[in-house]
Amino acid sequence: MAVNQPIDARRALPAEENGGTTRKGLAFVLLVALAYCAVHTAARLLVSDVLGEDDVIDTVLSQDLRAGYEAFPRQPPLYNWLLWAVQQITGPHVVGHLLIKYAALTATAGFLFLAARRILRDPLFALLSVESLALIYSIAWRYHEGFTHEVLALTAVMATLWLIVRIGQDQRPWDWPALGLTMGLGLLTEPAYAAFLVAVLLAALVQPSVRGRLLRWPLLACLALAVIVAAPYLAWLIAEPARVRQLTYALTPVLGGRDGILDAVRGPVAYLMPLLLILPIVFPRWLATAWDDLRRGRNTTAEPDFEQLVLYACGFAFALSLIAASAFNVRGLAVHVLMPLYVGSVIWLFGVARRSMDHRSAAGRVQIIRFARIAMVIAVVAFAARAANMIVLDPVCKTCRWGEPYSGLAAELRARGFDATGTIVALEHETGGNLRAAFPQATVVARHYPHHTPAGTDLTKGDLAIVWEPGLTPAHVRRSLRAPELSDLDLERAETVVVPWHHAWRPTGWRTSTWKLIVVDRTAPGR
Repeated sequence: MAVNQPIDARRALPAEENGGTTRKGLAFVLLVALAYCAVHTAARLLVSDVLGEDDVIDTVLSQDLRAGYEAFPRQPPLYNWLLWAVQQITGPHVVGHLLIKYAALTATAGFLFLAARRILRDPLFALLSVESLALIYSIAWRYHEGFTHEVLALTAVMATLWLIVRIGQDQRPWDWPALGLTMGLGLLTEPAYAAFLVAVLLAALVQPSVRGRLLRWPLLACLALAVIVAAPYLAWLIAEPARVRQLTYALTPVLGGRDGILDAVRGPVAYLMPLLLILPIVFPRWLATAWDDLRRGRNTTAEPDFEQLVLYACGFAFALSLIAASAFNVRGLAVHVLMPLYVGSVIWLFGVARRSMDHRSAAGRVQIIRFARIAMVIAVVAFAARAANMIVLDPVCKTCRWGEPYSGLAAELRARGFDATGTIVALEHETGGNLRAAFPQATVVARHYPHHTPAGTDLTKGDLAIVWEPGLTPAHVRRSLRAPELSDLDLERAETVVVPWHHAWRPTGWRTSTWKLIVVDRTAPGR
């Protein structure tokens, strides 16, 4: 395709919809994704079994199954349900989180390839769309460090987009119930999925050709099925007005949220970095072609333009985030919260790249090879840096949570006679989550963040351990416990426990962690 061809020539591109090519491409994507995930999983398990960031929170919450969790009413429970099921086999250890996280990443890569293959009609650029995930900081780095519910939202978003494109192109009857089921599961992942769903349906409204194929009566059945799938959580949510308020941040408009507007504006740009910087460098006409796309009016032809659908869906998602920020004062959203809104944008980005060049020419092949090499180099460098973060610890890392000696803290509890089936009350979520991993049969009560008491907890019987970080006064600790059953405890008796860090080549104890600890037998005479 000549570089100066009109932008509408995208629909004249060869379809190349050979089923065998697609199956081979999908198999290749899944194998590469599995290998990538296996390398990161092996490194994580070899270096440390410490739970970090969001993992600790969901490990505490997933001690029992609930329709929703009071600690986070706005957070749908699908990840907690899935984690509970996985941990029936793996126990409450890091391996369960890794299985879910990397299965979700592999599935996301697969659905992204399938959607891009259909939209771009080019297996090579569909592969580049998947490879570009290595050039997005939130996925290439942060995905491995944290994230729980977001990983399922990414998968649901890409599965939804793929099914919408299939319906728009093929009108297969069985795609409709699959879409309804996917929508229902997506609503149980993250609130951002619901925003994406609204955005992509609005984008479908814009194009008459897409609107005529998608917005039909089967879509109503899909929505009904989605509500049925998400019903346990939705019913739990609306049962208490306070839960709905947490979901919406405010029931009455609060105009002016400047901080939230800044979050919304920087969201798509920050999420797509450094990919957005690399594309114009590797593909010199990328900016001009992208600008033509942005200036072009909506597609009104009889043939759907799914690249434009993706672009408009991202635009509507951006508009929805601005409305939420300005009208409802939604603020403080990290970039990863907005990931599901923009993960599909890479399809449009590489549609632009494809149309900005003659990819069959020698110069075009050079550009493609250069991009692929950059992505591979950055993926290797990111892995090496992450390995150094976990192995070298300070000064490479700041928090260095992977080296925190929770196993030593668990040993201190055992040395004080704590029964492994007792109850642990932790005032800090990372301590609570990691102690649950160390004592799978124990009940872990979390305070502060999250504030969670598992069903059936009895603080008046059996062994009880209360753990907190030093610096809090006994009065502060007592207020934080929020438990009349513990009012008889003498918190002044708390011991200060100093636990040394271990390292591959540094002397043991080059760094230490300190906790305050009380272990009592609640059923013993005179306790």
